[in-house]
Amino acid sequence: MSVLVGLFLIMSLTSCESTRTEYVTAPVVPIPAELLQDCPAPEIAHQMTYGQSVALNEELLTVIEKCNADKRSIREIEGSRKNLPAR
Repeated sequence: MSVLVGLFLIMSLTSCESTRTEYVTAPVVPIPAELLQDCPAPEIAHQMTYGQSVALNEELLTVIEKCNADKRSIREIEGSRKNLPAR
């Protein structure tokens, strides 16, 4: 009886040996074109009032925030590409 149990254990161990891991290459995700566009700079007047200066500063900060968001998205895309398994 112990011989049968021993044979069963040996067969169950060798049956797992035939499993193999196969990696499939994933297509490269292109970076969206809107992330690669230049950031638009607003027109700066030669003379402006204090109020216009404050509005310009706010507009410039908005442009910088959008550009930083684009760059962050590009870094995330590149980071996800680096985390792919090697061939």
